[in-house]
Amino acid sequence: MKEHVLLERPHIYIPVIAITRATFKHSWNKIPVATTTAPERVCGEARRIGYAGKCDNDLALYRLKIRPGHGLPTVTLPGIYIIENGLFQDYEDWKQPQE
Repeated sequence: MKEHVLLERPHIYIPVIAITRATFKHSWNKIPVATTTAPERVCGEARRIGYAGKCDNDLALYRLKIRPGHGLPTVTLPGIYIIENGLFQDYEDWKQPQE
């Protein structure tokens, strides 16, 4: 018997509001979140948990709380995220090339 394994591509999350970068000076406490495959459908929210520094241009840090489906509980994704180029990016991954 053959087994077919379906692997889902990881989702790319985006803020529902038009923002390309969230910084110390320009950020929101809570932001509705969608995926790039369904940008019109809110699937969770990002909650600001702090900043990468204290300067106006330092990035805001977020936790992503995603609802995987209707009636399912909200899941907090591991890691800390930033908004860069209109996408949520893992802060640690983003920071690597910056150093």
